[in-house]
Amino acid sequence: MTNEVKKYRFFNPWVPPKYRKGINGKKILVLGASYYCNKITCPYFQDCTNVDKKDSSFFDALCPQYTTANKFLHDEPTYTTGETPAYTRFARLLIPFIESDENIWDYLAFTNYVQFFVPCKKDVDGNLRYGKTLPSYLSERDFLAFIETLQELKPDIVISWGTTTLSRIREDNKKYVSKQDLDDCYNKTEGYYCRMNIPKVEHPIFLFNCYHPSSPDWYSCFDDAAKYMKELLNLNSAT
Repeated sequence: MTNEVKKYRFFNPWVPPKYRKGINGKKILVLGASYYCNKITCPYFQDCTNVDKKDSSFFDALCPQYTTANKFLHDEPTYTTGETPAYTRFARLLIPFIESDENIWDYLAFTNYVQFFVPCKKDVDGNLRYGKTLPSYLSERDFLAFIETLQELKPDIVISWGTTTLSRIREDNKKYVSKQDLDDCYNKTEGYYCRMNIPKVEHPIFLFNCYHPSSPDWYSCFDDAAKYMKELLNLNSAT
């Protein structure tokens, strides 16, 4: 990891020891949607998770949940990787490409797209729910932070969980994704992957989309996702 201060990014991505080695020689960044906070009694909750301000950075070293454990909010990707069912389900997609006694998260970088903590909300029964990452939670800052991370880590493949962020990254992004690459995405790969060309990154980056591992659709579409992931991992990056 570089010590360079990032202009837009809040969350430092998880970058494990074998990231540079990659899988089939390809460096992979996994891109989740957002982090949620369920500590509604915290005195900072309303401001830290404000969906209009979209900025948790002021509370980086103030959050009681983190400071008591000598942690910072900005390192959240390091604390969460591989510890929930979603990460375990997702691992099935790539486990066939590593040795049976290895941990897939030793190879995969990880971060979330949204650069602030999203609030959990109570349902009609009073239970806290994580819900979905809404398009209204997204901002231009998130996209610019994503570009910063790509320029720093220079992955060969970005695997996006879910579809919430895709329109901004893929369809609304003619500067980095050409119409031809987008057409190929839909016509040749059933929408699973396309190519991005990012300034300061010498090679094309392939953006792979799959359903979020927490979604019921993850299971119904798993075979298709596995098929196109295998194809992408065996693809010459210059193609």
